[in-house]
Amino acid sequence: MRGLGDHLSIGERIAFYQKRRGYTQPLLAGLVGRSTDWLAKIETGRRNSPRIDMLAKLACILRVSLGDLLGQTVLMEDERQQDDVPAVRDALMSPRQL
Repeated sequence: MRGLGDHLSIGERIAFYQKRRGYTQPLLAGLVGRSTDWLAKIETGRRNSPRIDMLAKLACILRVSLGDLLGQTVLMEDERQQDDVPAVRDALMSPRQL
């Protein structure tokens, strides 16, 4: 979540990436095997953040790094780890802005 700032909670980051991917709450909740109510409570902070294994699963489904969901600051990019395919896919799949 580079550029969005560090003020967002983990739940808010999940909601951000969910919307960015075009996923509904029921779809994302189903993909991780949880209820829509559970996901809504996580996103709004009415429930504690999920365990790390669930966060890793969410990160995988949302196609972001675990560090992005946790709000970890990126100090230096590892050139060997860069993968532009998700960014290109997102650009091609995003709704057109007229």
